[in-house]
Amino acid sequence: MAGRSQHRLYYDADDYRLLEIVNKILTRGKNPRLLRKLFEPGLHPRGIKEMAAPRALRIASAMIDLLGTLQSGTPEERIAALRAVHAESLHDAGQALRFNSARVCMQIMKEIVRAHGDEAEQLALAHDFREASSGKPRLIRRQLAKFHLLEMPEAWNQLAFDHHVHDANTKGRKSPTHLIMDAWIKGLRLLGVIYYNEVDPKVAAELLEAASVMGIDVRIGVEVRARLEDKYARLIWSPHGFFGRDDFMRFLEDPAVVAFFAQGREAVEYERARVLELLHSFNENHLATVNKRFSVEVPPLEEAAFLKSVGSGTASLVHLAEHAHQKILPHLVARTRALTEAYKNDSEVERAKIRAEVDAMNRFDSETIVDEYLRADVNPSVRSRDKPPDGADAPALLLLDPAAMVDTLSRLPCRARITLNPSNLSPADVLQVIYATRGRVAYLEIFNLKDWAQGRTHHRRLINEIRLVINSGNVVEAKRMVREILVDVEQEAPESQAVDTLRTILRDLETLLSFYRVSRLHSRLGSDSIGHSKHTRGMGLVVAPSLPWRARREIRRDPNRMVPVMTVALRHVVTVCNERSWWKFWSAHHPTPPQTRREPVGELGKMRGGRVETWSVAHNSTTLAAKGNIASLGGTAEQPGNGLSLVERASLRDAQRPSWRHLNSNTMNVAKILLGFLPAFLTFYLTKDWWLLTTFGAVIWFGITGLRNILQSVVGGGGLRRSSLLKWKELVSWNRVADSLFFTGFSVPLLDFLVKDLLLARGLDINTTTSPFLLYSAIALANGIYISSHNTFRGLPSGAIVGNFFRTLLSIPVALGLNAIVLTLLLSGGVEQAAALAGLQLWAAIISKTASDSVAALIEGSADRQHNLASRRIDYEEKLARVCDVYARLETTFPERDVLAHLDFDELKAKNPGLLRDIVIDALDLLYFWGFQPRARIALKQQLALMSQDERRFVLQSQKVLERKRDVSELLLDGLVGKHFEGALAFYLSNSERYLEHLA
Repeated sequence: MAGRSQHRLYYDADDYRLLEIVNKILTRGKNPRLLRKLFEPGLHPRGIKEMAAPRALRIASAMIDLLGTLQSGTPEERIAALRAVHAESLHDAGQALRFNSARVCMQIMKEIVRAHGDEAEQLALAHDFREASSGKPRLIRRQLAKFHLLEMPEAWNQLAFDHHVHDANTKGRKSPTHLIMDAWIKGLRLLGVIYYNEVDPKVAAELLEAASVMGIDVRIGVEVRARLEDKYARLIWSPHGFFGRDDFMRFLEDPAVVAFFAQGREAVEYERARVLELLHSFNENHLATVNKRFSVEVPPLEEAAFLKSVGSGTASLVHLAEHAHQKILPHLVARTRALTEAYKNDSEVERAKIRAEVDAMNRFDSETIVDEYLRADVNPSVRSRDKPPDGADAPALLLLDPAAMVDTLSRLPCRARITLNPSNLSPADVLQVIYATRGRVAYLEIFNLKDWAQGRTHHRRLINEIRLVINSGNVVEAKRMVREILVDVEQEAPESQAVDTLRTILRDLETLLSFYRVSRLHSRLGSDSIGHSKHTRGMGLVVAPSLPWRARREIRRDPNRMVPVMTVALRHVVTVCNERSWWKFWSAHHPTPPQTRREPVGELGKMRGGRVETWSVAHNSTTLAAKGNIASLGGTAEQPGNGLSLVERASLRDAQRPSWRHLNSNTMNVAKILLGFLPAFLTFYLTKDWWLLTTFGAVIWFGITGLRNILQSVVGGGGLRRSSLLKWKELVSWNRVADSLFFTGFSVPLLDFLVKDLLLARGLDINTTTSPFLLYSAIALANGIYISSHNTFRGLPSGAIVGNFFRTLLSIPVALGLNAIVLTLLLSGGVEQAAALAGLQLWAAIISKTASDSVAALIEGSADRQHNLASRRIDYEEKLARVCDVYARLETTFPERDVLAHLDFDELKAKNPGLLRDIVIDALDLLYFWGFQPRARIALKQQLALMSQDERRFVLQSQKVLERKRDVSELLLDGLVGKHFEGALAFYLSNSERYLEHLA
């Protein structure tokens, strides 16, 4: 790589290595088969495959598969890739911001794959990815801001949703799996995906499986169009009440549903024919205008190429405009290059013309094509897609009015909710549909982010008023509202059918209000996102009170994020007081047979001795308001344009030196240490007379801090009782040590000079002679304030900030004890008391520092231990749950045998080799945990104690499969962990016997 020698101080070898492998895969177009094997669900992200490929490469490979083209990838491959990306990202994220770190890592890896061909950008992103993997709060929050992502609560209980989005099977550009991944990255927990006229069972299966992997509640809706005079009323039919994914898939196979979707396909084909007519109209009537306008020669658009670009989606104006834009853009780029050359030598008058022309080409995007060339009024020969057809060729589904359409939907074998999308409707139209459907429209989409971005909000406010009046049940208000709407319609179209219908409604207000007397007319909010608009913020809405305070502050700083919708957010806190009540609560809600009872994991598992906080929206409280409390999750809309300019942006970017944030790890760590060492050294050098402190004071100060960081990391990882395979250097984060040394350096002038000398000794006459207690108390207090301040600056959790403040107070008696010990030693060594006290005054700050770091080593070492144990518990809970699932499958494989008494691997290999393979995978992962993961042995012991006796026996017996060296070795040689299996094989052969002896 050319840039490697050019910027020696920037980027790490791992950044270049990651980039080299990623680009090799992208150039090839598909992941190697052996690399894809790492996506196997049975392999734990922190297990044996860590020895075959680094985490960054595994995430990158999975992301490549996930973002691959729809034609080259299968749903199964995309789901496997999504599962791998999700698991890998979550399992190595920082404990403090686990979910947010995973979101950042996934977003950065997406950008690395997308930036293929731009090596400088990829390198910067690769470095950002490795830094984000550390989970440092301040760094994670900076990356969240960079990608316009709001911080989500780590409890993952935010009220984040979007009731109206599209994937690639309608007018969107993302596969269902890609859509779900992006929704999770944004922080969404509920998603409504809308399809047109039909649902493909394969698409639904992929969407529901992807949502299950990511933990998103997804609702599938089908938008159908009903005739309403000279326009369509768009109704979204959302079936519900199913017992899981399989039940919904069986529903899609019901003959009545299949027949309805067959009618829907006829409507889709009819709509596609209208779009193709529009394509030919564009070629015949507008393409020549475009060519003349920009002095280019764009060939006519081809049907086959257009339909190929649509893929599995429903052909629409959006698809046609984007296809036309893609075909025109290369010609605009070539024209810009030619004008750039001419611009260098032309007169100022000609230059102004060139600038205007390039600016016009830059603004010529797909939205411009729709507005100027694809509207119905500029294509009179094409039947408008927005007006109901009258010809004999019209599909039966497009001939139904709202009442008939709802009747048809009601006959389908399911419960369903019907939402009216009023984007193209007036208040009079909405009132007619509600009356005609006799209360079977359950929801009104009162807010649509796309309409809001385009300024179409007035009719939504009037429509929301209709909802509020109907829900109020107030006949007087209803009469006033209907009369006002009637007057407006009589003025605009006195002969229309709407006038008669509204008069009928006016005479039948009691019936209208009775439709919603029991069940209210609810609201829906959506973005109508298709995944690639430059004019809107994208999908996702969130109730602001359910976010952390930093995210709410971010929203206040960007008021354009806030949408004019208000709701009432309710916070629910469930507290469990003790162990017994916790277990009683769990057992009552999750009854299980005694032999399979296990401790719960996840949200309820966190309730022991604590609480779980959730949020909900008050019933029917969402409404439009001038000042809302719901915000958009999407970032700032992109600046419209094609990136065309007379300035050579690429050359300017190449000439720029990388940001200082992208210095390689060694350089950055050395820089931090030197920057911290400088003020410490200068303080001792300029304020002390004794040569020892003058020369080595800063070294002693840094030595105390560095040694404390190393010791607490090693002790937290197991100390002397850690695995012999786990070297002490592997437990130490040198970035963390460098950060600590950087900040401790600036504490020297604060504590030793400003506090100890200026304030206490000179100002208040407090020293080791007059009052050691006040001296060390003041230094400890100042140190606590300083540590809390830089902890806050670094974005650490509030618990860590408070803990670090109080540990300095705990250091006061330790400092007094050290002071007394040193004084006693000096006096016993024959030093006069006055000289001894004077010496102690010189060393007072160092004594206080030693005391503070001693306490910190105990407290933070314990915190590191708990952090490692918490991580191992997560690992073991997931892996042991899988082992127990294998146990259940084994019991069904041999229903008439006591499996625990007669576990025969030879017979299992003959009868069910796949099950034996799963046992081997689990055993290898558990072996790796035991050998290389900090605190794994203690965590395993704790988890085994929580299991039933039968489960514990099976876990221990299943590990004996590692004695079958031939079978296990063949599995590794066949590519279980990819082609780089040597390390995993050597580790297994060298340590399996010792592991089994330990378990025995």
